[in-house]
Amino acid sequence: MQVGKKTKLRYTPRQFWQAIATTSLTSCVMFLSTALNSSLAESFAYPIVTDQSQNHLKIARTNAIDDGSRISATLIDSRDRLWIGTWQGLKQIDPRTGTAIANVSLPNSTVTAILEDRRGYFWIGTTSGLYQIQPSSGKIENFVIQLASSRILSLGMDRAGFIWVGTDQGLTRISPYNGETYAKMHNLQGTAANVMQFDGAGNLWVGTLSGLVKIDPGTAKILARVPFVSGQIVQAIAIEPSGKIWAGTPRNVIEINPKTNKAIARINDVTGRDILALATDKNGELWIGTSEGLVLANTYNGAIKARVYNLPSNLVLNLLIRDRQVWIGTESGLGKINAALKKTEIPNANAAVVYSAER
Repeated sequence: MQVGKKTKLRYTPRQFWQAIATTSLTSCVMFLSTALNSSLAESFAYPIVTDQSQNHLKIARTNAIDDGSRISATLIDSRDRLWIGTWQGLKQIDPRTGTAIANVSLPNSTVTAILEDRRGYFWIGTTSGLYQIQPSSGKIENFVIQLASSRILSLGMDRAGFIWVGTDQGLTRISPYNGETYAKMHNLQGTAANVMQFDGAGNLWVGTLSGLVKIDPGTAKILARVPFVSGQIVQAIAIEPSGKIWAGTPRNVIEINPKTNKAIARINDVTGRDILALATDKNGELWIGTSEGLVLANTYNGAIKARVYNLPSNLVLNLLIRDRQVWIGTESGLGKINAALKKTEIPNANAAVVYSAER
């Protein structure tokens, strides 16, 4: 940040709840005062629809796009249906028209993470609980009591099919069938499990408030703590097909060698930017989502290959690559772009807006 430059404060759902979970009461009051005078105030002003009277899936059909299109999570399920998690609940979107086909009403509507297990069941993380949705019956089950905390930040599934739940108070490994707890990890340095990714060898990489850790999911033991990243908030992780690990922090994108567990390089052209999302499906290419937009980097030389314009918002919250399409979740909607850019799209590429409150 340049001295004397005025900056509009923005907070993602993860950053907001991390701050609340790790500060004193006085600091929380100060943070809330600042946040509610920023764009977060607009998010809290959105109407929230909940239904505590029953534990079954409630779907409202709609022909219009809802307001408050802050995309906190994106999923394309095993039936190729597009789902987005927002601060107003879970929505199914028609990828061709951008229309919200269905709205899923949850007891807590602030969705932070979405996962589909091997049976096709959905696991939905929210700011106050974890929910399992059975697609055949529409039944919703709440697993919040068995977790380290009800504030869910991330979700993952290991090779054995067990569900890993990252919260602001550590990690929990549970059965996908009955929610039985098989492991709890409260000894994470940095406590909060902001993000998680499994590598090709089955190891679990977790970004916390104070670094990056490598975990054996079978034993729930920490295998390594990456030295150079220690002390930095890791809020995004991407793993190349080659196994190379990339970690995003509020000021860097760092490359980690998975064999030595050491940081070996960084993308200099994005140093100083707030890295909120990372994605890759090709060796040597890394999509980097920041609070200022989306870029494609050449990881061999660290150069920015292309910058992406026409996003619903420049605040990129999450990225998903599926079938050579990059899905871009932002604070104001969902965009997409072809993962294989044409020569005419370099160095300036335009995304297509799929879902936005302004459309």
